[in-house]
Amino acid sequence: MIRYMPELWAEKAKELGAMERESGVIRDAESLLRLNMLYTTNEGSFQAAALGMELSEGIILSKTAAAKRIRKSREWLRWMSQELCTRQGLVRKPEFLGERNVKLVDASDEVTRGKSKSTWRLHYIFDLFGFCCSSMELTSNKEGERLTRHKIDESDIMIADRIYCTMSGIEHILSQKGDFVLRFKSKAFNLYDEKGEALELLPHLKHLKALENTEVSCFYKLNGKLRPLRIVAMKKDWKAIESCKRKMANKVRRKQEKAIRTDTLELNEYVVLATSLDYSNEQILELYRARWQVEQVFYRLKSLFGYGDVPSKRDDSIKAWFYGKLLLAALCETILKEMTFSPCGDDFVFAFIGTQLLE
Repeated sequence: MIRYMPELWAEKAKELGAMERESGVIRDAESLLRLNMLYTTNEGSFQAAALGMELSEGIILSKTAAAKRIRKSREWLRWMSQELCTRQGLVRKPEFLGERNVKLVDASDEVTRGKSKSTWRLHYIFDLFGFCCSSMELTSNKEGERLTRHKIDESDIMIADRIYCTMSGIEHILSQKGDFVLRFKSKAFNLYDEKGEALELLPHLKHLKALENTEVSCFYKLNGKLRPLRIVAMKKDWKAIESCKRKMANKVRRKQEKAIRTDTLELNEYVVLATSLDYSNEQILELYRARWQVEQVFYRLKSLFGYGDVPSKRDDSIKAWFYGKLLLAALCETILKEMTFSPCGDDFVFAFIGTQLLE
């Protein structure tokens, strides 16, 4: 694993406060990294991390001592994740953004194990180009995923998926002088033309060929008044369309969704974004693609490593655990890109990755 780490990673441990001194039982950055990886891969258990250090390196730590060391590592873990993703080209701020901050809003549900199971929801805002979580909140899963729970600065551009595309969320962002790029949810609210008559999006998109884009100026109604909204849409290529159809069909088959209406199925042939920005269509789509690049790292985090149980409600514990998971996902991305060909197939690749992460 060490050979994939960014330059000066060990020196940064001291600079960022993860190692305040070189005395004590953990005297080098490599041992500290191993402690954090044991914590990250053992469901956020300080006790398991401490035991793992005793078994692997003969280092004896109490649960409390392990917790203190891990909590102090959160900024170091974040820095290493950012450096790895920058090296892989996943973090590259477009010049047209200037000083604007781009924030990804998301949430993840986690089920605790044991006799009395409960589900927690981790709400977070991830700065795409600052590569850090500017906001984290742990709630029960009864708390909805909504933009109104987050504080927004004037320089922020908020990017989020369909579930966040609501009138209340849009109004919340605009009231705080921020901007947004949201994946449009067709059933969330109605669209209107300048005369206040109902507007259907599909007729405005049907002329598009694969990867062509267009924009539609429209309105939504709030308290009887028309409020402007810009829609930017691009038609997907045939591979993306077929993949989307398969996913939707699978959800219906597993009874996760009702039978899909024809117009909904057809609208999913396009990437449809609602925005308040006056950038060009291409820039809006580039901005959303930047979000998607980082989402690939999150996808690996969720699908390969899993978030596991949220360790506690302490902010510093959650961040250390979250950034540790993110570092694992970034390492996975790095190793996969360096292994351009494997004659043994995917099983060999993932077995190799598992071996590398333990070395």
